[in-house]
Amino acid sequence: MAGTSASGRKPKLNDPNVKNKPRADRAKRAIENNSGFEEIKSPPARLSAEEKTLYRHIVQELNTKSILKDLDSSILEEFVAQVSISRQAREVIQEHGVVIFEDEKMKKNPAVDVLNNAVKNIKSLGSSLGLDPISRSSLLADVTTNNDDDVTEDIVAKMGGGA
Repeated sequence: MAGTSASGRKPKLNDPNVKNKPRADRAKRAIENNSGFEEIKSPPARLSAEEKTLYRHIVQELNTKSILKDLDSSILEEFVAQVSISRQAREVIQEHGVVIFEDEKMKKNPAVDVLNNAVKNIKSLGSSLGLDPISRSSLLADVTTNNDDDVTEDIVAKMGGGA
């Protein structure tokens, strides 16, 4: 099928000929628009003690960097629930092994699938929350608006990086 003028590779966002604003400008505006939202506070009562501890730790780290807001609390809650599920699955696997015997037949332990699904969910949710190196570096790249080394170092320091 023949392409149209709209098909093909999307233009780079930092291309001066593109009508859209550069990523850095959009990121700066997003940060400004995000400033009015309330920070996340205490974990929901329905979480277990272990989940609450992880929830508080993440909130403590990310609230100081103004990354998470109260609107993100449901994503964070699901993230800590998935971490808890993965830990439970690991315990079952350690206790019973990767394979189990049922009616003298060897089968894969269902906890392996539970663990795999939880790990996928953790990766996806964690990335949404800025909890992996790639998403954090993306946040840093979006906020950096010029090549001034001092500005870059300040941003890295605010995000918890640096030497």
